[in-house]
Amino acid sequence: MSIKPRAGRTKSLSALINKDASILGQVLNKAAYLKQIETLVHTYLPKEICENFRVGNYQDHRLVLITGSASNLTHMRFYEAKLLYQLQQKIPELKCIDIKVRPDPPKAKKVFKKLNIPPANQKQLRLLADEIDNPRLKAVLIRLSNK
Repeated sequence: MSIKPRAGRTKSLSALINKDASILGQVLNKAAYLKQIETLVHTYLPKEICENFRVGNYQDHRLVLITGSASNLTHMRFYEAKLLYQLQQKIPELKCIDIKVRPDPPKAKKVFKKLNIPPANQKQLRLLADEIDNPRLKAVLIRLSNK
């Protein structure tokens, strides 16, 4: 069984993206709008705290800002009224700002295993390194035999 496109029902990707009525077009438009709001927020906030906040959502005249720690939220309370006033100059329908704490996930640590190469294998690696002409490969084999 083969899948054949039907002439009247298939749509090109550009038609799906560029059409404002499509779901994908609406998502892209909302993402662009949120990016514009985030740019505004970062221009109005002081430099020392603007990197700690990102725009989470804008819905029902409510702007949601997300931060990684509660101390940032407390610091933002001092600027919240002024930021709301400045944003209302550009977005008149904005009614309030909600700030939510969403801790950043911990960064994965690289785990290095200690190699335990038996002495007989270390000797074989050294002998092999002596026979190799490639200097980079030779250096790697010598380093490996020393572990």
